[in-house]
Amino acid sequence: MITRQTPTKLENIAVLGLGRAGLAAARLALDAGLSVVCFDDQMSSCESLPETCFVPPQGWDWAQLDALVISPGIPHEFPSPHPVAEQARKAGLPLICDIELAIRLQSPSRWIAITGTNGKSTTTALIAHILKEAGIVAVAGGNLGPAVASLNAPGKDGVRVIEISSYQLELTPSLRPDIAVILNLSADHLDRHGGWDGYLAAKRQILAGLAVNGLAILGPGPALDEMAATLSKRADAPALTRLADSYTDADIADNPALPGGHNAQNCAAARAACARLGLTSEQIEAGIASFAGLPHRLQPAGQAGPVRLVNDSKATNAAAAATALQSFEQIYWCAGGQAKQDGLADCLPHLDRVVQGYLYGAAAQDFAAQLAGRLATECFASMDEAVRAAFRAALQASGEPVVLLSPAAASFDQFDNFEARGAAFMKLAASLCQPAGDRP
Repeated sequence: MITRQTPTKLENIAVLGLGRAGLAAARLALDAGLSVVCFDDQMSSCESLPETCFVPPQGWDWAQLDALVISPGIPHEFPSPHPVAEQARKAGLPLICDIELAIRLQSPSRWIAITGTNGKSTTTALIAHILKEAGIVAVAGGNLGPAVASLNAPGKDGVRVIEISSYQLELTPSLRPDIAVILNLSADHLDRHGGWDGYLAAKRQILAGLAVNGLAILGPGPALDEMAATLSKRADAPALTRLADSYTDADIADNPALPGGHNAQNCAAARAACARLGLTSEQIEAGIASFAGLPHRLQPAGQAGPVRLVNDSKATNAAAAATALQSFEQIYWCAGGQAKQDGLADCLPHLDRVVQGYLYGAAAQDFAAQLAGRLATECFASMDEAVRAAFRAALQASGEPVVLLSPAAASFDQFDNFEARGAAFMKLAASLCQPAGDRP
């Protein structure tokens, strides 16, 4: 993993990558009076930035730059660094992301930083919702949605609730959260971190700057047991809350937007964080009850008679899909796409509620081989075909069948991102839930 460097000053910066985070970083820096040069492999201009900012790296005055702000999606070390990132490293230039800029350039506030392999977005949105419902000024963003650099500073009594990925943690050396949350850890993005050890090292960074009077909320598992033990040995050890391995029905929120044991864990993290900020249990539970959920995370997509359709397109790895498989009964499971390194390993112990697998796309044959002897499967070229077949079978079943899109894979073989995949599923589900005579 790259060694994090904290820029000693920020007066002249370069921005590599002008997606959501890069553009927000450039705008924030310009508003703060910094000198900014920008480069994107796919972009030579942008209406929201001065034309003078667009300078190719060969035209940068590297000796005068204080930092390179790099979009988290651009590799800076593994599997191979972007040429500009490599040039910055050779020049001894700190690599940072937009979150570092927000910390350095905006007025102070309280920070809750949330990471983990799965559940980050729901927990981030849930905590922000509870705080807002309780009358606390809170803004939410990061890996979840709006870039942190684009958020308005909430003031010293307000709270920034940020979802921060392993990529971003490597690029935010000044992060000093009041509350740090690691929900869970399983193999993901290993190619970007040079393996499991690099991935864990990136996640540990959320604890490195935790305030002395802060709170660490850590989920279960051996890796987090080790982090908890290390944290407790610090001379300035913060408070520590551990999340349980499993939860009973009594712990699960009575809210259809938060089904399943994994959401019980998300709620437990939210309760601990909000209680630390002084909210009452009544305020917290009222916020949980009124939470509407997030798109593409076990999102109800429609119902035709007893058959429900559920959109869990955000389940881009097996660990995420495994939680979905434990959240419903009588599942007609649609899975596929561009498989991750661990395939379906985390799903295999949780097939008892699955009637059949409907597999599609690039991973279909490989997934079928992993499920052979464990689960009946069919393979299809596209998600559309798989979902239609699952829906037809579910209509013939008794009981309360669920057609579940929980792909356990990335979307990039057929869609630009998981949002596009989920939107396509929602559109298809709406058409399938029409009266029988009107279905396409």
